[in-house]
Amino acid sequence: MAVKVGITGPVGSIKAEAVSKIIDMLQKDGKIVQGVLVSEIVENNKLYGYSLFDINTKKRIVFAQATIVSRVKIDKLGVDTRLLEEILIPSLKKAREEADVIIIDEIGKLENTTKTIRSEIQTTLKSEKPLIVTLHKKSRNPVLQEIRSLEGIRVFDITPINRNILPFKVLKVLKGEEGVT
Repeated sequence: MAVKVGITGPVGSIKAEAVSKIIDMLQKDGKIVQGVLVSEIVENNKLYGYSLFDINTKKRIVFAQATIVSRVKIDKLGVDTRLLEEILIPSLKKAREEADVIIIDEIGKLENTTKTIRSEIQTTLKSEKPLIVTLHKKSRNPVLQEIRSLEGIRVFDITPINRNILPFKVLKVLKGEEGVT
């Protein structure tokens, strides 16, 4: 059974830093890491938008911002669902075929944008590949409850205190060196 790791924590950069470090460590071990990363776009201490980065193709798009007119919103920002689907869906399909480890960052924000994206994420969650997802700590999103109930998932809560050691713990779990709880 594939190892699934969830990383929860407060909004901010420490989850992103940890995931970036984990990706670097996995790639140094010769692992193929694919999937998507989400970044906040902040200007003058104000959330301006969100971008999505495809780890494999290195393509980055801005999929949510105040200037996008859409019924779909993330944090009151309009979402370009067509653009998001264009990058996210092929990225996850390719990751399921080729990756040694799949990453889905900010899964709660992405999962509720469209039915197609929700289906793609759920298919990826059920795949037989090792998976790392990041989740907002306080979200009551049903997908987060679903992730917590996945068989074999190990959820870590990242804090400023454990942020430097957490990537090493996640790697141990992925390598099967630490028991799954």
